[in-house]
Parts: sequence; C-alpha cells; structure tokens
Amino acid sequence: MNGRRTTIITLNVTGFTSEGTGIARTDKGVVFVQGALPGEKVNAEIVARKKDFMIADTVSIEQASSGRVTPRCKYYGKCGGCQLQHADYDTQLTLKAGIVRDAMTRIGGFPAEKFNALTCEASPKFWGYRNKASFPVQNLKGKIATGFYRAGTHRLELIRQCPVNAKKLNEMYEKILAALENNRYSFDGYDERTNKGKLRHIIARTGINTGESLLSFVINGKLSSKNVKALISLGMSAAPDTLTLNHNSKPGNVILGTYTENLLGSGLIHERLGKFDLMFDTTSFFQVNTGQAEKLFTYASELAKGAKNILELYSGTGSLTCYLAANSEHVTSIEEWKSAVRMAAKNLKANGFDNVETLCGKSEEVISDLNEPTRRFDAVVLDPPRDGCERSVLEAVNNFGVPRVIYVSCNPATLARDCKILSGHGYKLESVKAFDMFPQTAHVESVCLLTKE
Repeated sequence: MNGRRTTIITLNVTGFTSEGTGIARTDKGVVFVQGALPGEKVNAEIVARKKDFMIADTVSIEQASSGRVTPRCKYYGKCGGCQLQHADYDTQLTLKAGIVRDAMTRIGGFPAEKFNALTCEASPKFWGYRNKASFPVQNLKGKIATGFYRAGTHRLELIRQCPVNAKKLNEMYEKILAALENNRYSFDGYDERTNKGKLRHIIARTGINTGESLLSFVINGKLSSKNVKALISLGMSAAPDTLTLNHNSKPGNVILGTYTENLLGSGLIHERLGKFDLMFDTTSFFQVNTGQAEKLFTYASELAKGAKNILELYSGTGSLTCYLAANSEHVTSIEEWKSAVRMAAKNLKANGFDNVETLCGKSEEVISDLNEPTRRFDAVVLDPPRDGCERSVLEAVNNFGVPRVIYVSCNPATLARDCKILSGHGYKLESVKAFDMFPQTAHVESVCLLTKE
C-alpha cells in the first residue's frame, strides 16, 4: 500500500462533456467522470477537488451503457489521442450531437426545440481515417524515443501502432521506429523544459486518395552535416515520396516553425477531394479526415449556392475555396499564413479557377479594408481555428450587411458564442449540422447557416 487515501463513490452518469468525460450530479456538486458514458452507474475514485466541481476516474461499472464496447487500441486510456473508443460508433454520433446541442442552448442561448432533429453526420471511415500524425520526440533513459503524449500531460506513451491513423502512416512510423531502435544517431530528442535537443517532432502525412506520402522532421537549431545525413538516412528508411526539414527553435509547444527545406522530392503531396486536385506541404492545414472533408465542403458550398460574391475568412490552402468558387461568380479569400496563401493560389490555378482574389493577413485586420461601395458580398464563409472569430470580425460582417453567413467550426463552445453575437445583430440561426470529423475522439465539427434580411 502506498498510504494514499482514496474516496470511492457510486455515481449515476447523466451527461457528457466536449472533453470526453461523463457528468454526474451529487449533493456535493458536479463530478466529471473519466471513462463513463451517460446512463451508466459507476464506482469512481475522486482524483481532484475544485471549488465548483470534482474529477473522478471510473474504477468499476455496476450498470453499463448498451453502447459500451471494448476499446480496440491497447494504449487507450494512456495515450491522450482518443476519448471515445469505449463507445460504439452510433453512441459516439449521439454524444457528439448532444455536445453541439448543449453548447448552442447553454452558451448560445438558443431554444432547445430548435435542435430536436440535430444529428451528427457519420464519417465514411471511423478507423484508419487520419491523413496526418505528429509524433513528439524526447529522450527517455538515455535513448531517443517517440510516441504520443499521455492524456493531460507531455509525457510520452511509446506507441507502435495507432488504429485511427491511415495504414500508410502506420507503415511509415513502424519503419522509423525500427531505424531508431537498430541504429545509433548523433542527435537527441527535445526537452521543452530547457529548449535543448535537436529533434522535436516527426510529422507524417499521406494522400488518402492518391497514396502519396510526406515525412518531415522538426528540428531545434542548426544541424551539423553529419546530423543532416543521419536524418536523411532515418527518413529514407520510411520511403516517403518527399522528405522535409522544418525549423522551429522557439520555446513552447507549437509544433511547426515557419521555414521548411526539402531534403527529398518537391516538398509537396497531392490529394483529391471530390473533383478537385489539391496539393499541400509540411505546414499546410488540411482536414485530417479526407472523406468527411469532402462531405462537409460539399454541404457548406451548397449553403452558399446562389451567392454571386462570397467572402471567405480563414481560407487555408484553398480546399473549401475550390468548392465555393465552383458555385459563384467571385470569391475573396483571406488567410494569414503566407505559405498557405501561396499554396491556395497554386491549387486554384491547377483547378482552373480565375475568379478568386486571395489576400494575405489576419482576418480581423484585412476585413476592415473591404467595406467599400464596390465590394458587396452576398455571403460570408467563416472557418476559424478553435478560438473562434475575433469580435471585430463579426462586427464587420454585420456592418457589411452580408445577408448570409455560413460558419464552419471545430469547437461547439466558440461557435455558440459567435452565433449568439451574430444573433444579437439580427441574424437568424437557420440550421446547424454536426459532422464527425474525428471518430473515436470527443471532437466534433459543425456547420451553421445564419441569415439576415
């Protein structure tokens, strides 16, 4: 015995959070229960007490949900990548629709009856769907090691296979592991506490529909020619179509730096979404679930159909832009990442579009220059990062008098917040549709349509 006092309580789980934990309510407050599903009766150990809530780990299950299954991955519960492998897929979809519904009513303040028919669109694949994986690298017991972070920490779980990664990614990763274990290299893993160590991350990407592959090493500081040769040797063991070196010497947990050099190949890989051929590089944002991205982009572009002049914010490398440009006379797209803007221009040209103006800069800064009599937008499409839109962006959309807003979001909480702001300006929430972009996790993508006369 370690002498640690534990508190085990029996809980009836009635809800679910966007972080993937069950919710139970007791006379002492709310308890967030790791590993529990709504409708279950569990025995749980209290592991943390906060002012307004407690956190508990499921110890045993007295009454299981009919949707409970055995997780496929042996690292589940240790690796922090997935939160829902213990739920069957239909249950996952139900839970994710509930997460969106809860955010829109609780945070957005919209009436609950508006979401009675809300469901979550199933992913074409719910295993082996990810087209990108990022593996942090550290030194453990004097040896270089890689894997995924354990839940809630920056400690490595040394995985060998990931069932949500595409087959090509797992094949590349296995070859990298074998090379690391069978050879001695003169570089070491990164220590984020000291900002020392050369190799920070291994990035693997693949085109699901093309089979092409990209491998990149994220390094800290300059490498000797000996180290570069060692990395090339390591990279070649995975046989990628293109191999790159990304430079990131900034402290912190941001994975990629702004400068990338090619070691092998063009530094680009191609993918096909619907009828569009797209290319992207090491740093490009590209939806990790190719098949579901096709469905989401088709849906979002249908909501914008009929608009002659579209403003698209946070446009990335032009994936959704292609869908919008195919159904409109003109698109003005804004993206702050310079390499993404360059890639978008290439993608649009490759697909024969000459009706798109691409602008580089932060949306909240560039948008203020677009309110001109010569620019009248029929629709605006928003696809911001998890933090959502700056309030100034939403204010500008209102000031423009844009009659139609299509909002694509990966965070139900900030989506609900921003829809509430737009609603306060007279926009009416017409529809909400959830898409399961990230099976086996608690994350969910949504698309909202708001209109204003």
